[in-house]
Amino acid sequence: MKPRRGISQIFVVDFLSALVLLLFALVKLAVFDPKHRPPRIDTYGVYAVTVAWPPASDDDVDTYVQDPEGDIAYFSNPDAGLMHLEHDDLGRTNDTIGAVVVNHNGEREVLRGTTPGEYVVNVHMYEKLDPGGTRVALALYRLRGEDTQVTHRTVTLGRTGDERTAFRFTLNAAGDVTDENELPKKLVEKGAVR
Repeated sequence: MKPRRGISQIFVVDFLSALVLLLFALVKLAVFDPKHRPPRIDTYGVYAVTVAWPPASDDDVDTYVQDPEGDIAYFSNPDAGLMHLEHDDLGRTNDTIGAVVVNHNGEREVLRGTTPGEYVVNVHMYEKLDPGGTRVALALYRLRGEDTQVTHRTVTLGRTGDERTAFRFTLNAAGDVTDENELPKKLVEKGAVR
């Protein structure tokens, strides 16, 4: 009988097991060790409403969010209740300072905390400068844990003064979305001025 040549099966199994354990340890170290995690900035909010329209647009679109208490956050009242409008975008008008150009038209309202009840999210064409309709994309994101998109909608605004309810959402006492709808509601007062 000839002696066997090559690597024994036990050695191969032991080697592969050690390799799997080593890879598992490296992955665990990269995921759970703060020194190996990518840097991040915590957002002190529970939900965010984002609004965006074409970056080359001169149109001035405004975001309005009403909370269950009746408070409305918008350009003239950026801090209302637990809501905050981060930036009033005027279209391309305020996208250039010196040589710096921001190629984005958008606004974001952050809910730093929640009150149970219904929230209403509207967009308003404050000033229509571009020809044709302007498509405006809106989304609601949950910011607890991993950011998660809850709902998304696109509306078209055709002229100065147009106002559309993009969506409404209801939060329960735990801060969870329990209902969504698109029932229209006016939030913009006639003659809103800057």
